[in-house]
Amino acid sequence: MESFAPNNTPFPPLIAAKDGSNFTYASLHDRVPHILTDVINDFYAAIQSRTDSDEAVAEGKQLTSALSRLKHEMVTDKLLTPLEEDGVGDTAKWNSWLAKYFLQATWYSAPFLVWEPYLYRRIAMIFKRSQYWNTYDFFASRKKNTFIASMVAVAKLCARVDKLTRECLEDPSTTKLHLAFIEMLQASLWGNQTDLSMFPDLSNERLEEMQAQISSGENNSKIVSNDTDKIWSIVSRISKGRVDIVLDNSGFELLQDVLLAHWLVSVGIARQIVFHPKRIPWYVSDVTNQDFYWLINALQDPQSVGASGLSSSDEAVLKSLGNQWSSLLASNVWVLKDELFWTGPYGYRYLPSEGSDTWMELVNADCVIFKGDLNYRKLIYDLQWPVSTPFIDAIGPIATDPNAPAVVSLRTAKCDTIVGVDPQRARELFALRKDWMYSGEYGVIQLSPGRWN
Repeated sequence: MESFAPNNTPFPPLIAAKDGSNFTYASLHDRVPHILTDVINDFYAAIQSRTDSDEAVAEGKQLTSALSRLKHEMVTDKLLTPLEEDGVGDTAKWNSWLAKYFLQATWYSAPFLVWEPYLYRRIAMIFKRSQYWNTYDFFASRKKNTFIASMVAVAKLCARVDKLTRECLEDPSTTKLHLAFIEMLQASLWGNQTDLSMFPDLSNERLEEMQAQISSGENNSKIVSNDTDKIWSIVSRISKGRVDIVLDNSGFELLQDVLLAHWLVSVGIARQIVFHPKRIPWYVSDVTNQDFYWLINALQDPQSVGASGLSSSDEAVLKSLGNQWSSLLASNVWVLKDELFWTGPYGYRYLPSEGSDTWMELVNADCVIFKGDLNYRKLIYDLQWPVSTPFIDAIGPIATDPNAPAVVSLRTAKCDTIVGVDPQRARELFALRKDWMYSGEYGVIQLSPGRWN
């Protein structure tokens, strides 16, 4: 599909329904204000713990007031106002985008994919402009605590992948590698269910249940568009190549992504993995550089982060993998690149024009895996697409660029936009449950072959 302006789309964008009937409205009216309230409450607790600096406490109270004003703007449908300079490096781009395309937009009149990223960028701005709190990750404790609570499930998963990898090295037949790839790819897909902005109360028992469903194949019927075999036909031709992963959630999902990277390098498909985290705290549980390194350190020394219930064999496999991954990072086999584009205002179809430096980085890869719901929405642009629209058509220029890598999307659906689904299947799903598009229970594995076509 030809390119289009962000405010002149071929299909209507997702906007909060005036009668309150859609998921966009529910998010704007209930879910996201609740997240912002949690940020305020958690930050209040952080302020109370700062006994070292009266100035930090005083500034913290000012920031709390700024967060409260932001919430008031949102719930009372005020205009989306320009960002103030905060040193992140993308303020001018955000403000020119707002002025050019959404000058008079309010929270309830703006598309979902406008007001929601804007909200998280505004939150980051409030902290980045401060003196004492400018490195504070307002979501960090939630991300860490959920992972620590699931450490027993983490150990079981690591042991499974470690065993699977050794089996592949002992029997590197195409069939064995193919079956292992299917398991690893689907584990990475379903790891995307562990999204704290959607499911804030994930328990260790629920994570273990998710892992059992992946291993048993129980979730296969819930993959509503599945290009796994087409992806394997490309990946199996890559030898010592480069695979990029545009990350989504930290914690258990990041672990699944890192395990996929571990397997790809171990069996010789990839010589390098480039991970793309976020440069600023984003969407509650999105991965930052600090989250990535924290996970590696947590595996190297589980006791240091307060993990409990681990057996000696659990600790051994965690420490072994943690040490291996630390070495891969030190040797640049694994690399982190946190480009600003990922937290910018533009959808990914605009990468070649508005994020050319990032796009030129991605075309160096053989395959780029985009993780999660927001990355999917930014790939296809958050519109009321006919469900049968081909994925390649929806992502536009990054599919048709002659230098494009293979683009893979692994997404559990948490928003009411989707493409590449057979219309009959969609009708069956709507008859089964009306919220299937945003329940987080169904997933897609979709491919644009790019230059591999």
